[in-house]
Amino acid sequence: MGMKIDHYFRVGVFALMLAAPLELARPVSSVAASDTAAVDPGQQKYVRDYVDAVKSGNPERLKALIHPASLACITDQTRDFFDEMLARALQHKLTGKYRIARVVKVDQGRTSADALLPAEMFSYPVRPTHEIQVDFETGPYASLTLIRAIALFRGKWLEVSPCPTAKGLEAFRKAKVARDARKLRAKELVASLEDPLLSEIRDLVKQQNTVEAMKRYSAATGEDLSMAREVVDLLESRSP
Repeated sequence: MGMKIDHYFRVGVFALMLAAPLELARPVSSVAASDTAAVDPGQQKYVRDYVDAVKSGNPERLKALIHPASLACITDQTRDFFDEMLARALQHKLTGKYRIARVVKVDQGRTSADALLPAEMFSYPVRPTHEIQVDFETGPYASLTLIRAIALFRGKWLEVSPCPTAKGLEAFRKAKVARDARKLRAKELVASLEDPLLSEIRDLVKQQNTVEAMKRYSAATGEDLSMAREVVDLLESRSP
């Protein structure tokens, strides 16, 4: 089964991992211990509202679920970062069944992402109190896990997103340039695909067997799995 994991810091973490992987290497032990908590009705409502917002394709509905302290970080200097974060969230196809897998109370506001977020690049405007994990069935061979950091604000559960520093923005933009170049190359590779390989990959995509599609493309072309993922994702986005 192909599983995608989308952490709440959905653009920043992965973009920075591309730009400066060594700077993100921290021991797992730096993540504070946490306790599993019961899911309350307000958290269930947050998840329902989040799913509805993504399905609507409206970024303003997603922004309504973000803590005001995080929204205050959106300025002319940081807008491209947050726009990208919201755009990537809206790319998810949340059409299958889903369940709240767990809600974890974080110790002293330290989340599992703290091991990946250098303090000189990102900081929380307010500390989250919980992490919530939602698992989606996106196909017979595919699943998606969303993890969001949340906190109560005036009786409502909202997502707390870290705010990028100047150094964090620099790394994000550098990574985005590299990512855009990879996407352009993926488009060129898709345009050059011919049968029988093209039909094989399309059939696997239609079956939502993205992992096998990636492996098949990589084996046939010699491209690494990272580029194979870009190609398969592009074909998937174009499939009816």
